Amino acid sequence: MALAISSYAKLRTLQDDGGLLNLAWTLDEREFLTVDTAEVIRRELLDEANEPRFVNSYFVQDPYGEACLGPSIDGHFARAHEDRGVTCGAGVSGLLHALAKLTGHGPAYVIGDVYPDFPHWVGQLEARCVSRQDGRPGVDHVGNVRAMGATLVLVDHPALVGEDLDLEQLRELSDGVAPQGAVVLVDESYANYHPPSFSAINLVPQVENLAVLRGVSKAYWLGALRLGYCVASRRLSERIRAVTPPLQASSLSLRFARAVLDQGDITGPLRERVRSAKAEMLAAFSSAGLTARWTSRECLPYVFCDEGDVETRRDLERRGIIGKLQPFWGEASHAVTHRYRLSVPLNQTRMALLRQKMGAGHAR
Repeated sequence: MALAISSYAKLRTLQDDGGLLNLAWTLDEREFLTVDTAEVIRRELLDEANEPRFVNSYFVQDPYGEACLGPSIDGHFARAHEDRGVTCGAGVSGLLHALAKLTGHGPAYVIGDVYPDFPHWVGQLEARCVSRQDGRPGVDHVGNVRAMGATLVLVDHPALVGEDLDLEQLRELSDGVAPQGAVVLVDESYANYHPPSFSAINLVPQVENLAVLRGVSKAYWLGALRLGYCVASRRLSERIRAVTPPLQASSLSLRFARAVLDQGDITGPLRERVRSAKAEMLAAFSSAGLTARWTSRECLPYVFCDEGDVETRRDLERRGIIGKLQPFWGEASHAVTHRYRLSVPLNQTRMALLRQKMGAGHAR
C-alpha cells in the first residue's frame, strides 16, 4: 500500500546504532525548544495521577475536543474568534482520511507533490485527484479548479517540495474557488517549524471555505499523542464533523496538547538551529565531493535529492549514514514517486559524527 508510513518498513533501525548515523527521521529536536516538553508532560501526568480528571472522562459533550483545546489554540495563534470551529482527530493523517469524503465523488485538486495518503484515500472513494497537469497551460489554480469542477483542494503549507503558497495566495485561492462551493484543505503538518504568524489559521476569520490541519508531532516530538486538529469556520466545521468520527482524540492527548500549546511559540531556537545545522551539513557534503542536487525549505530540518541519484545514497551508506526514500504523489505524473530524504542532525554530538563520517578517513 502506497502510504507515507511505508517509508519506514525497510529501515534497519530507528536510532543511531553501532556508529550508524540515522538521518531517516529527526531524533534530536527537543533540546532546542524553549520549554522542556517532557517536563510539561511529566507535570500533567503527576497532576492527573493525583486528581484524575481526564483519564476517566468520556467527553461525550465535547466529542471533537473543541471545548478542551479550542481556547489554547486561540491563545497560541492570538486569534480568538467566536465563529471558528475546532475538530480534533487521531493525528493529521486521521483527519485527512476522514476529510477525503468531502470530495462527494467529485475531483480533488492537489497543488504540488504531496504524501500519497490523501490521493490513495480519494481513490478508495472512487473519486480522483487532479492537478494543474490536467488543466490548460498558463491557467492559474483558481481557473483550473473552476474548469475541472473540483470540490476539494489540497495544499501543503509549507510544501516539502515544489510550489509554496504564502498566506495571500492561500486567501486568493480560497476566495476564488468559494463561489463553486469548493473547500480548501491546508495541511500544516510541518508548520510547527515556523512561528504562529505563518499559519493559515490566521485567515480563518475571513475565509469561510478554508480548513487548516495541524498536529503536535513535528518539532514538538509528541507524535505518540496522535493528536491532530482542524480549524475552520463554524459552518464548514459542521460539514467536517459530518464525515469525521467523534471521540478520536483521547482525553489525555487533549490535555497534553493543551498544556504544550499554552507554552506559546517555543520553537524559535529550533528554527535557528535548523538553519545553521543545515548549512553545516550541506557544507560537509560539498567538501566531501558529493555532487547531489539537494532541495529544501528554509525552516524544515530535511534535505531531498532525486530518487535516481543512487550513487549518493551508496556513498552515504558506505560512510555509515542512512536516510530514507520518501514517497510522494506527483502532481505531474499522478503516480507515487520517491525522493531520498535526509534529516538534519541538530545535536552537536550527532553533527560532529556526521563531519567525522564525511572526513578524509571515510572517503569513497
